Amino acid sequence: MDTSSENMEPQRQTLKPVTSLSLGRYHISEEYGFLLQNPLGKQKKELPDQYRPWMEIARELPHLIESHQLRAHVYKVHVLFFSSRHPACCNPPSMPLLDSRFLKSHREQRLAHLVLAAITMGFVWQEGETQPPKVLPRTLAIPFVEVSRKLGLPPILVHSDLVLTNWTKRNPEG
Repeated sequence: MDTSSENMEPQRQTLKPVTSLSLGRYHISEEYGFLLQNPLGKQKKELPDQYRPWMEIARELPHLIESHQLRAHVYKVHVLFFSSRHPACCNPPSMPLLDSRFLKSHREQRLAHLVLAAITMGFVWQEGETQPPKVLPRTLAIPFVEVSRKLGLPPILVHSDLVLTNWTKRNPEG
């Protein structure tokens, strides 16, 4: 047994300096964590005006699903939106194919994912398990997949939609 002082001294380890991380880079808030800050607040719950067709459906979603009208609404409600902007058009598309590239911020992309996921799930399961459609309309599927890819999320309703992006304060002042 060697009892020399050499072996009794604690070994010094070289520690590497900790690199500071920017929480904002990962869309994390010191105050809210992974929650999207006040996503459904009065002035922040809307997407830019060009995405109004999505928001119109989203606002009526519970009623449209309950009345079994969501699929019909997805196919026809936007004829009015499109034709009001292009009155000379005699055969407008049933739902405009909206370009997701104009969703500028992470916040807008997250809200769009929530809206498109909710519309998609309602569209698929409107009639329950007996009659799910085999194909989504491309005007719903394409932007949903594009937004999902930008966010690194699957094109389905996920936890971040249901919980982290879909909340509001009970007391707006507190």
